Amino acid sequence: MAASRNSAAFGRLQPAETKRACEVIFEQVRSLIASGELKPGDRLPSERNMMEMFHRSRPTIREALRMLERSGYIRTVAGSNGAIVMELNNRYLQQTMQDALEIGHISLAEMCEYRMVSEDATVAWAAQRATAEDVAALRDIVEKMEALIGHGDYVSFIDLDPVFHGLLAVAAKNQVSMTMNQTFSKLYREFMKGTMDGLTREARLTMAIKVQTKHREICEAIAAHNVEAARQAMADHLDDCRTELRDPRAAARHG
Repeated sequence: MAASRNSAAFGRLQPAETKRACEVIFEQVRSLIASGELKPGDRLPSERNMMEMFHRSRPTIREALRMLERSGYIRTVAGSNGAIVMELNNRYLQQTMQDALEIGHISLAEMCEYRMVSEDATVAWAAQRATAEDVAALRDIVEKMEALIGHGDYVSFIDLDPVFHGLLAVAAKNQVSMTMNQTFSKLYREFMKGTMDGLTREARLTMAIKVQTKHREICEAIAAHNVEAARQAMADHLDDCRTELRDPRAAARHG
């Protein structure tokens, strides 16, 4: 039984193929960029020089360059002699996560579950490592968000929510935390807006005040370098968010 099941599985496999030349070139150049041997602003050799270096045709070189550009490693400039190495950022990671949400590979519930863990670590690090400048920046954004609630400007209020969480990541002094925060911030902002759109004005005010109360508690706990208080305030905040947030695309998917 097991043997026939394995035979059926192996029967679906495809013959192994060697990598195309453009993929090999792509990986070699990407490795030089990732290792720091090629830095942002450096210029790659011209297409003609790359043809000589790799002993490949112009179409192959151009396809490798297109792959590098689509992946965000280089930028080609029409009429210039060689593409330019770009500063690496998380724009493509953000797009990958958004695509995964769109096609249902990950859910809002899974994102909230991940955020409970990641934000817990971030706020704990922030409470331990925040400088006076970090605390001042957090307090400033808290004051701005409270002013927006007073004016009933909930769109701008939501736009500043990822700024607050981004400042927490900065205070945490952890580059991975900053990258992941930036990756998810646009998605969370969309969920918040989708939720707010479905609420009455009174309900929007209630939700904004609840969010802002927790923001201030988190901020003051970090200012006091109180790790446990910061973690508890964040846990309460995210628990509220998990209960209230909805995916604005859900209604569209279901008519």
